[in-house]
Amino acid sequence: MTAPLNWHFPRAELAEQVMDRFQVGATIALTLFAPRRMGKTEFVNKDLLPLAEEQGYLTAYVNFWDRKQNPADSLIVGLNRALASLKRTAKFKTALSRIKEVSIDTPIGGAGFTLEDKGSADKLDIIQQLFELLLEDGRPLLLALDEVQHLASDRKFEPIIFALRGIIDLNRDRVRVLYTGSSRDGLRRLFARRNAALFSSSQQIDLPTFGHAYLEYTAGVFRQATGRTLNINECAKAFRAVKKVPYDFRGVIDMLITHGGTDIMAVTDLYLADNSQQDIYRASWETLKPIDRLVLKYIILHGGVGLYTAEARAHIAEQLGLDILDTAPVQNAVNRLRRDGHIASVAQGQYELEDPYFADWIVTAGAS
Repeated sequence: MTAPLNWHFPRAELAEQVMDRFQVGATIALTLFAPRRMGKTEFVNKDLLPLAEEQGYLTAYVNFWDRKQNPADSLIVGLNRALASLKRTAKFKTALSRIKEVSIDTPIGGAGFTLEDKGSADKLDIIQQLFELLLEDGRPLLLALDEVQHLASDRKFEPIIFALRGIIDLNRDRVRVLYTGSSRDGLRRLFARRNAALFSSSQQIDLPTFGHAYLEYTAGVFRQATGRTLNINECAKAFRAVKKVPYDFRGVIDMLITHGGTDIMAVTDLYLADNSQQDIYRASWETLKPIDRLVLKYIILHGGVGLYTAEARAHIAEQLGLDILDTAPVQNAVNRLRRDGHIASVAQGQYELEDPYFADWIVTAGAS
């Protein structure tokens, strides 16, 4: 039987760099940031965690978007999945006998339960027990917490933050943590919490954007799949057209496989038309206050800087039909746009739109 084609572009060097940071012991926690659909989760699960296991780590992966309303459930399911991968040694069975009811999706202990049967306090106890059982394995634990900024989206999730902080702090000689997130502001809100000091000690790494090697690799797999050869320069143009988002570029490639030929730019145009969010963008735009719209436009047209200068405020005031505009209304607009996920702070006094396609729509649609 022919092996399936491997579309995953390996990032072995980046995985090595991350593990080296953990190995030298300079930090127990790292934060990996990338916007959505940039390959962050794939990198963690297909590059980083396998390398960690090769280096003698036990690994656990938790995605807090799996069960957005119940992040404790996400944590329990992820830890339980890690337990299911362990060998059933005598030591493991002895430890397991103390926690027979910790069984959610995989009947590890033979006495399963549904998470809906458990209250918040019970779930925190289960999380503690699962960590203790994982550490019984003896290997250091690499815990990957994906979309961790979700924990800052609602105050009712604070017990999870405090529980994680306590567990990680108590076992800092055995546990390494990779936080990942797709919202800079969400990560800042989480890590800035005064009662979660351990989080604030995490060092941030930005996931690098794919370059020429990725296009060469993908074109090579495409050639294996179809026998057709793509022009790399045209691939680069298509990649730029989809904002260098790997998820969308792969969508273009899948469509090209189905449509036939090698005209990747024609298929890219078709892909973008088929996946247009114009109606959603228009509806979102119409909910914004006039000053919020002008702030978005100013950010797009001026590289996200100088928003509070006298020149910027005079420009926005003129558009609003005002003689003068103080800093406070601009700041309020920025706060609303950040709260609703439209913009993020990328540096002191600099902002960018979270969705580059929305930025394009604002400019090209002549939104007013």
